[in-house]
Amino acid sequence: MRRRTLLATLAAPAPLLPAASRAQARPVRLIAGSAPGGSIDAVARVVAGPLGERLGATVIVENRGGAGGMVAFEPTMRAAPDGTTLVLSHMGALVIGPLVQPELNIHPFRDLAAVSLVCDVLTVLVVPAQKPWRSLGELVAAAQERPGALSWGSVGIGSSQWLAASQLDRAAGLQTTAVPYRGGAPAALDLLAGRLDYMFSTTPVALPHVREGKLRALAVPTPARIPVLPDVPTVAESGFPGFDVRSWYGVLTTAGTPRPVIERLNAALVAVMALPEVVAPLMEMGMSPMTSSPDGFVTQADQVRAAVGPMAIAAAKATQ
Repeated sequence: MRRRTLLATLAAPAPLLPAASRAQARPVRLIAGSAPGGSIDAVARVVAGPLGERLGATVIVENRGGAGGMVAFEPTMRAAPDGTTLVLSHMGALVIGPLVQPELNIHPFRDLAAVSLVCDVLTVLVVPAQKPWRSLGELVAAAQERPGALSWGSVGIGSSQWLAASQLDRAAGLQTTAVPYRGGAPAALDLLAGRLDYMFSTTPVALPHVREGKLRALAVPTPARIPVLPDVPTVAESGFPGFDVRSWYGVLTTAGTPRPVIERLNAALVAVMALPEVVAPLMEMGMSPMTSSPDGFVTQADQVRAAVGPMAIAAAKATQ
């Protein structure tokens, strides 16, 4: 009996260790659902160090871009359910992508375990500085004059960037060309080079180029102007009332992870997202920390699915 009990104990998933046992703790993998240099990558690298301090383990960031961010789910789904593999993903991949690409048979909140929301993420409509358009109205007029000629980039179908651009197409009656990328940073490089005409880019990617004068910000797809770009009007102000596309990021782990381990991860993330050394860089990039309980994370996803899902499905069908 004692031998069977010992073997069962050794075979059970090892919970995350306290900070005092750091030297013996297994590293924690944090899978970032984007290419290097993107917004998710930026958040992961801000959070990794402080999170490791809280968990008593080294947190290693790994980038997995593709399929609108859904490629990042696979290594976490296959991992041992012990809380040592996490995935940082965005609203599009977690909620919208599975709705508009059902053929992929990905169900993040079934195949993974929610841990916590981590931040609210904003996007901004930008064009290369060498383009002539200085307002959303001018961009829309140019697209209407040349149906199918203008192109825009996103990190794939289902992302908030894709959703915003698709909604603009529908609202303004535009015919444009969507170009998918494995991450926001590669898309921004083509935008800077003039190979794309415009893009709804996340603020961490766009702001440095806007501040350097390489990109021009035309509008933000939020109900109110955003603090980091106070002089940039909203899409609603620019002639499209009710336009509102926002996003958030959250952390999940492997399905079947014991609840005490998930709660320990949640407590660590909630504490980390309140640290000044985490809050300051996120705010500078146009993001706001936003945490939740595991159940609150699921509720947030359900609310977005109900509110935005039909619109996203219609937009996806229109592009087929």
